[in-house]
Amino acid sequence: MRLQGKISLITGAASGIGEAAARTFAREGAAAIIADRDEANAARVAGEIRAAGGQADYVIVNVGEAADIERMVQSTADKFGRIDILLNNAVYTAVGRVADIPLEEWQRTLDVSLTAYFYATKLVLPIMVRQGGGVILNTSSTAGFLADYKLAPYAVVKAGVLALTRNTAIEYARKGIRCNAICPGSTATPGFLRTLSRPKGFREIYEDKIPMGRLAKPEEIANLMLFLASDEASFVTGAYYLADGGFTAHSGNPYVPGQGPDWE
Repeated sequence: MRLQGKISLITGAASGIGEAAARTFAREGAAAIIADRDEANAARVAGEIRAAGGQADYVIVNVGEAADIERMVQSTADKFGRIDILLNNAVYTAVGRVADIPLEEWQRTLDVSLTAYFYATKLVLPIMVRQGGGVILNTSSTAGFLADYKLAPYAVVKAGVLALTRNTAIEYARKGIRCNAICPGSTATPGFLRTLSRPKGFREIYEDKIPMGRLAKPEEIANLMLFLASDEASFVTGAYYLADGGFTAHSGNPYVPGQGPDWE
């Protein structure tokens, strides 16, 4: 098993990519600590992991609150004696054109989707230094490189996550701590599937823009996280990995009929 005996703390793990990561890490021998504000689904994920023979626990946390992050980290360290893997994954974003976004919604996006990553990292780093090493993974996005209509707050925090990743990596590399970012493209999480269901037919239009012609499965993103969390990535730090089905590789220009993605 690639993570045998490791203690992993995963925010936003009650659904979507975070849930897939928790299941994948547990399958590979880690204890998965599901940190989420959704108690019912956090308990469900932890219970299903245990029923499958894995080790899991959960902690209810609103990562937009500093005190909750402090409690999350401290309770995990107290119970397990160490934290080997931190996956900052929880997310919230305001939606709207730049001039229409309320200041409080902008601030909440920063609090949950960037400041929480910084603060959890800040609190976990001394623990990892004392124990001689660890891995920090941050979920960024293709939005960290590209613009989307009405998603400026999301783009800003995801770009910030990349900067935080690089700085953490170089500052703690000689302490045995690696820090990397994962940049998923469009992924079939419950929340995103709800977005694509409105209006009818939008999902098909959306998927056609992806060279692979489909959304990512959460498990596919989790498999990349597994590699980065494992010793197989022992010389990888300060890096980001795109998993977007080729989306950012394409210029976006239209193609000549017969020479596009469905050529024979």
